[in-house]
Amino acid sequence: MSKRIAGRRRLALTTALTLAVEGTAGIMLVHAFAADVAFAQAAAPAVDSDTIIVTARRREESLQNAPVAVAALTGEKLNQYAVTAVTDLAKFVPGMVVGRQVTGSSASIFLRGVGSSSLSAGFDQSVSFNIDGIAMSRGREIALAQYDLRSVQVMKGPQALFFGKNATGGVIVVDSNNPGSKFEGSLSGGYGFKGNEVYVDGFLSGPLSDTLGARFAFHANNTEGYFRNSAVPSVDFAQRAVEPANAFLRDPVDNRRGASKSAAGRLTLLFEPDDALTMNLKLSGNYYRDNGAADLYERKCAEGRTTPAPTSGAASPYADCAINGVSDHARLPVEIARTMRYTPESGKPYTKLVSGSAVLNTVYRMDAVDINSITAFYGFRQTSGDDMSGLTRAIWNAQKSTMEQFSEELRVSTKFDGPVNFTVGGYYANVDFTYNIDSYTNVAPYDPVTQTYTTFGRNSGFKGETWSAFFEAVANLTPTVEFSGGARYSHESKDSFEQFLPANSAYAGIYSQNLLVNDKYREANLSPQATIRWKPNDTITAYAAYKEGFKAGGYNISQIFLASTTVASALANGRFNAETARGFEGGIRTTLFDRSLHFNVTAYRYKYTDLQVQFFNPQTLSQVVANAGALRVQGIETDFNWRVPGVRGLAFHGSLAYNDAEYQDFAGQCYGGQTFALGCNQQPVNGVYNNQVYSGRTPPKAPKLGAQFGSSLEVPVSGDIGMTFTGDMTYSSKYNYTDTLRPDGVQERFARIDASASIGNDTQGWKLSLIGRNLTDKLVVTSANDMPFTGGTGTGTMGVGTRADLNAVVERGREIYLEARFNF
Repeated sequence: MSKRIAGRRRLALTTALTLAVEGTAGIMLVHAFAADVAFAQAAAPAVDSDTIIVTARRREESLQNAPVAVAALTGEKLNQYAVTAVTDLAKFVPGMVVGRQVTGSSASIFLRGVGSSSLSAGFDQSVSFNIDGIAMSRGREIALAQYDLRSVQVMKGPQALFFGKNATGGVIVVDSNNPGSKFEGSLSGGYGFKGNEVYVDGFLSGPLSDTLGARFAFHANNTEGYFRNSAVPSVDFAQRAVEPANAFLRDPVDNRRGASKSAAGRLTLLFEPDDALTMNLKLSGNYYRDNGAADLYERKCAEGRTTPAPTSGAASPYADCAINGVSDHARLPVEIARTMRYTPESGKPYTKLVSGSAVLNTVYRMDAVDINSITAFYGFRQTSGDDMSGLTRAIWNAQKSTMEQFSEELRVSTKFDGPVNFTVGGYYANVDFTYNIDSYTNVAPYDPVTQTYTTFGRNSGFKGETWSAFFEAVANLTPTVEFSGGARYSHESKDSFEQFLPANSAYAGIYSQNLLVNDKYREANLSPQATIRWKPNDTITAYAAYKEGFKAGGYNISQIFLASTTVASALANGRFNAETARGFEGGIRTTLFDRSLHFNVTAYRYKYTDLQVQFFNPQTLSQVVANAGALRVQGIETDFNWRVPGVRGLAFHGSLAYNDAEYQDFAGQCYGGQTFALGCNQQPVNGVYNNQVYSGRTPPKAPKLGAQFGSSLEVPVSGDIGMTFTGDMTYSSKYNYTDTLRPDGVQERFARIDASASIGNDTQGWKLSLIGRNLTDKLVVTSANDMPFTGGTGTGTMGVGTRADLNAVVERGREIYLEARFNF
């Protein structure tokens, strides 16, 4: 069979599957709105919507009773759309923007317009993770596979009391499944047509004795890539004229971009010798490898240009200016690669992440109190090498990050018969983090002294300790009114270091030679919160809460040391203050229409002081940290879940979020190429201005409006065989995805549609599913930074400025999967 015929058949099959899945959504909605009488059961009693259990206050309670702002996703919901990545969670949470990145923390996670960009590896994330009880705030958790889950809960706003380490923007809480009381297992596999993706996952679970249960779950995935690589093999263009010092040929990685492979496993042991003691041990391991996070980059040309800007004088004829799934991505010349740390001799871009964790959750129950201990170890090693500029001009970063974290949390909760009960406890964490980097950014000959072409190298890291103590009292003031209040006292310490290694001698006059900077950071904080909940009956819950949050400051270990840099100037430019949040939220949770409908509303207003922000300068490659004076976020969120009475298996769900975020009292770095006339008119130094006014402007990655709406329909076919149809639409208004709020860095409003159709037999334990994600094929940008050496000149002057092109991180377009699952 010729490649042309095979391609046509593949296109025909993909088109047919796309139409089938889109048709599924249409059929589902037709049945939903028309309420086809074939499935009506007029005599069927009204039933309560599926009860969702959350642990937002470290106790199991119905979502309808919990006085918190939380978006809860069940494991079943995630399985419907084959969701195994954190980046896909944002599709189910309006106002959440998540994306991978190349440098620093490797993650960009924003919720309600609050988050941390990836630039500095030393930052804690404003929106952190808590996975099976382990508090994680480095950001690299974004690459960990998520599988065999009981639930994912996105806690919104400041979180001080319940999840180990204090957080200002929110916490993503991931809980995996535990062993049950009977033997069971599952095996599923799927194929993704767009990226030639193959995946498999499953679990085995059951009792090993009367007191010991075990569960082993696993996941593996391999994809050839979703985007096209426009680079061509073995071409040096006019590079020999532009770069006579090292005119090496460069080859593309392959003809696709976005290839990756992963494998993960988790062993859970549940020991319950009696009613008093429960010990739950989870041992997890993850392996992930791809062709570099920059493989997801697309070049977006600066406004006013229709062709890519030259990179250090070298033209880029195989790149374009559109976000269209096409970009050029190449290997580093092997002559250079062989002399750089963390770069394979082949020069192939890559990311390799190996991580492991162990967590022992022990609960001991006595008559008057429960004692809970969470002892955990978490560590990872990530190495990477990334092409930052496309085929014609090699700009390369090679990195190694390692972390080891030990933590212990102890909490004691009373169970008195009286109206007042207490929880007291403490948390300790010890972190050892390193972040080393080699960069090839400027053309230079081989240096026989340093034995490398590397422009500069840097070693950095920190050792940190967190001590905290917390207290909460819960008082039932009346049979319908509950008051809870408490606080967490935190003490943070970080001993950071950063050392520039000897640079290539050709640039010894530009970059520092062996400068070492040490910094000690110490800070304490008290974050109180109080909540009053009113529950007049079992169908209404109303609450109001005051909350505070805290994120430690420190030292930016991702600075660039120039030849003029001194220890004093490095400390002055690198230190940043703690970020704090305080404000109010309130809401009402209702169960209506004879318990068939849940309808909830939440309103909030928070002010963030000394918000930690980061910027990138494309000319100096410096990564600047600062504290914004203030950020105010306020808004209203609604959600509903309606299981239609009288119609078997028909349900609707949806959510709507309006968020008004605004910088206050903040002047910060200009974007590259922003002149005085364009607003770079603050903080002049020798006639050149350095800052622009951010006050009154919307921060990055903060859409004002987000919505999610979906429905599901279960249809009996024959005997125990049934079909299920689901469809979900996600909408986001526009947002700016650049930290410096470049006017040409805007993601316009978009809508995405997901749908699935499955047929299965619950008795026999099999199911076959057709899954479509992003059927509208929207290529969405989640974050972007200026592309090095493509512009950024004239910044802060009275003359003409030139903006750099943008390296934009783009989410996947349309995906179609065929999946088979077997339960036994």
